[in-house]
Amino acid sequence: MYKRRESMVNVMVMEMIKEFSKIPEVEGILLAGSRATNTYDEGSDYDIYIYSTSEISINRRKAITDKYFKYIELNNTFWEAEDDGFLKEDNIPVEIIYRDIKWLKDSLDRTVKYGEASVGYSTCFWSNFINSIILYDKNSCLEQLQKQYDVKYPVALKENIIKKNYPLLKLQMPAYYFQIEKALKRDDFVSVNHRVAAFLASYFDIIFAVNEFSHPGEKKLLKIIKEKNFKVPRNMEENIIELLDNASPNKTGLLSVIDSLLLNLDDFLKKENLYFWEKHI
Repeated sequence: MYKRRESMVNVMVMEMIKEFSKIPEVEGILLAGSRATNTYDEGSDYDIYIYSTSEISINRRKAITDKYFKYIELNNTFWEAEDDGFLKEDNIPVEIIYRDIKWLKDSLDRTVKYGEASVGYSTCFWSNFINSIILYDKNSCLEQLQKQYDVKYPVALKENIIKKNYPLLKLQMPAYYFQIEKALKRDDFVSVNHRVAAFLASYFDIIFAVNEFSHPGEKKLLKIIKEKNFKVPRNMEENIIELLDNASPNKTGLLSVIDSLLLNLDDFLKKENLYFWEKHI
């Protein structure tokens, strides 16, 4: 019943998982994030995903979590339905995210089968699911889906991600570059920070796509790129560090740094035969 169970999983967490697995509508439970990939540190939490055929009532969730948590916030819905808290033992933070099992395959299909790209983080859900540890799998649905979607990175998906995200860097009118330029003229450094973050999300989506590596999320990206020995544009890390350094008041070189970053990206994409445009605005 418990597949790929790992010794790294906290005993109290496993006891809680067993309780959730007794709920009839629960089909499967996954451990995701750094705890599943063995890249966690002292500040890492447990990311638990519970897939069900219908919604699990808050009262039923509370009856279980009250046994294991010293502090719990039930039904936070800022992004998804989730319960967040700290275990009674060790004070370890845990996120329990609730999802519909029917939604799972559709989401994977959109990315892997149909090659749909998004603005930034296109393959994060695929990466999250494939690299999760199955803790409970009533009808082996999760195991079957992991096998089905543990495939070579689709060429169409790679190209679609680049085509979706590259124009937003500087190519077309809504591009982040021009939004940053306007914000700098207004001395609006809150907006500058917001647009720089969005720029980097699309930039890294492109880098991971070129390397045919599913996107792990917003954390430790440069470290992962180094460890995986990615192909990257010339001076990428130096450009990014300089970009972040200049995205603050009293710095005047931000746009120039972005231009250098994009020039190197253009050369890189052309070398990889993945440059689909003639020129920037």
